[in-house]
Amino acid sequence: MSGETNALAHPIAVHGSKVACLTEIFRDEVNLVVWERALSDDCTRFAGGFSRQAGAFERFVGLEAGEGVDQILPGWAQALPGAKAWLADVQELVEMFRCLFEPAAVGVRLHVLADTMCPRFHTDRVPARLLVTYVGRGTEWLPETLVKRPAQAGPLPDQQVGDADIQAIPTGAVSLLKGEAWIGNEGHGLVHRSPAPGTHPRVVLGLDWLS
Repeated sequence: MSGETNALAHPIAVHGSKVACLTEIFRDEVNLVVWERALSDDCTRFAGGFSRQAGAFERFVGLEAGEGVDQILPGWAQALPGAKAWLADVQELVEMFRCLFEPAAVGVRLHVLADTMCPRFHTDRVPARLLVTYVGRGTEWLPETLVKRPAQAGPLPDQQVGDADIQAIPTGAVSLLKGEAWIGNEGHGLVHRSPAPGTHPRVVLGLDWLS
């Protein structure tokens, strides 16, 4: 987790084209880091095929050190074109997550979403979460200057913002969202939501650290 000083009143987001930018999450004033990257053709091919054939899907696995990610996919999906490349990408993300946070175990959650999972703007009660959207519009979020926070501890009020104010994490990008449980970030968790469904179901991967 982060250090002992409090987060600034107005946390900021950091975007970068290099994987090293992910370490910016340890800065007290940062509550979102986005590594903007291009997916390989094989990853894109698999994610599209998986989205169309699954329609709706959810699976969660907890991985301890040395365990592979293959179990996140059903057997039929592992036979789809590009599956090996996609699994290799997920394995690399898990190892990056381990390197950053040194968790006892990593929680890996995979969703295929035809509907909106979390349509209301909210914060997560976790230290930090890694999200990647492989198909569809990425997670939507609000810059801190537009966020309406509660005056005291309690639920986040409805956010009165226009469509032009809402930011979206690019498809394929790797994002780290700092939550309310990060030491020093209480009351400053990134405000975000799932986007409205599009033409095809979204494919979203999430990583959490498990105690």
